[in-house]
Amino acid sequence: MKEVVNFIVWQWRKWETWQKGYIICAFFLGAGVFAPKPYDAYLFAIPMTMLFVWTFRWAVWDQVKASWNKYKTEKQELFPSIKDSHK
Repeated sequence: MKEVVNFIVWQWRKWETWQKGYIICAFFLGAGVFAPKPYDAYLFAIPMTMLFVWTFRWAVWDQVKASWNKYKTEKQELFPSIKDSHK
């Protein structure tokens, strides 16, 4: 049993933050299914909000960040080529 717990702890440390977040979301969704009536809405709202935030981050923020890095790279490569074009 101790070996299984050690494996779970080891695996948890290997996962990235977003992977841990999805596991936590799954826990709250499962708890929302079995929760009594007034609390089930809260337990469904928590993971749905987290999933919305991560989806927004993936769809918007990561794309903007990648575009910004590409812009900076192209800008750095552009000036030397303009300089050398007069020679």
